Amino acid sequence: MILDQGVVLSTSEIGTLGTVLRIATPRIAAQARAGQFVHVRPGTSFEPLLRRPYSFNRIDRQAGEIELIVKPLGPGGEWIALRREGDELDLLGPLGTPFVVHRGTRNLLLVAGGTGIAPMRVLAEQEVSRRSVTLLMGGRSVSYLWPSDLLPAAVEYVTTTEDGSFGVKGRVTDALTPLLEWADQLCACGPWPMLAAIGRLREQAERGPAAPGRAPLLDAQIAVEQHMGCAMGVCRACVVVTAQGNARVCREGPVFALGDIAFDQGEPATVGIVA
Repeated sequence: MILDQGVVLSTSEIGTLGTVLRIATPRIAAQARAGQFVHVRPGTSFEPLLRRPYSFNRIDRQAGEIELIVKPLGPGGEWIALRREGDELDLLGPLGTPFVVHRGTRNLLLVAGGTGIAPMRVLAEQEVSRRSVTLLMGGRSVSYLWPSDLLPAAVEYVTTTEDGSFGVKGRVTDALTPLLEWADQLCACGPWPMLAAIGRLREQAERGPAAPGRAPLLDAQIAVEQHMGCAMGVCRACVVVTAQGNARVCREGPVFALGDIAFDQGEPATVGIVA
């Protein structure tokens, strides 16, 4: 874990996803992995008090840079999103557990919703030279999707929109079945309802007979999006219920085996978050 003063190199707006900050932080970039996050101080005083967690959206170890997607939610998120070139950001990280791509995986399926695109983009850039990669992303409309020109050209990009403005009309689960039949491994990140829907598909596959797509569902990994307090496991504000009992997203997660999360216990608590 590193405490660092990162320097904003550039910013850009990506539809309604938020502001992408490109930040110079060589020490954190050297250790960061897909699925992990940084905790960002949202100001120069003690108001707002709590840091904000953001998954790595890009990791460039050679250049010593990272990218974060920041939604301007509340005074803290708004302050971070308004940083501009040359501004400093107080960063703590990398934190949490990363995704693990198996050596034997030939066909990697990534599923994203909303700002859950962040770790999926890192995985896509990291793995596309080693294996076939397909990224499936869903959003309310086209403005909620990650631009295709900001992905490696070799990544197959499949999109869904709830209003039918781009790609398949519907949600990611409406386009998932044929891709599962192709995939060797599945990794996903997105809103709780999306992950829960994939979890239900896993439960059906676990109860049913062996079929194409069953193996990647049973072995799937997900990154859980959760509000946090301390991000070091002390305050327990980011607890989710798992098959092994309560788990802290900041320490035992944010990456979990899909089958470990008890989605039927309801969405994770939001204790400790200040808008």
